[in-house]
Amino acid sequence: MKKNKELEYYQNECERLRDQLNYKFKTDEVAARAADKEDKRLYRKAGKKYVPVNDPYAYDGLRDGFWLIHIEEGCTSIRQQIYPEKSPVTAAARLMEEKLIDIIRKASEARPQKNPLTPEEKKDWDKFIAKHGNSFNTLCYPSFQENAEKIVAALLDEQGYV
Repeated sequence: MKKNKELEYYQNECERLRDQLNYKFKTDEVAARAADKEDKRLYRKAGKKYVPVNDPYAYDGLRDGFWLIHIEEGCTSIRQQIYPEKSPVTAAARLMEEKLIDIIRKASEARPQKNPLTPEEKKDWDKFIAKHGNSFNTLCYPSFQENAEKIVAALLDEQGYV
């Protein structure tokens, strides 16, 4: 008899707490959304601990629209997609950036045309530096990544996708 009373007490207590929690989630929309997000969090066991493997809040900061997301080991790229029907072309172009970098690197490898400058070339170079200043002593080129991005942008623009 005592066990039945004890069991009934705990059942009633569980019912009361469940009602209390449901009331809170019905009246507090923020708490309800947070609880829903936490329900979607996944964990995996690492040693004796459980560590989260996903972030249910990851995309809350994105504004409305279509997004192109590329995830690799140690890298995530998120871009807003203005033309969702063109996303396969945009994704393919973005993936080609890495290959373009290698192509540009090989194509623009430094190789001397002539090893030493002739005395006339040296004299002309010195005259040029004297006229325009020491800022031209070293020349800068755009990075391989910048070149690849410009090529991809040009490809997409020519096709009318951007």
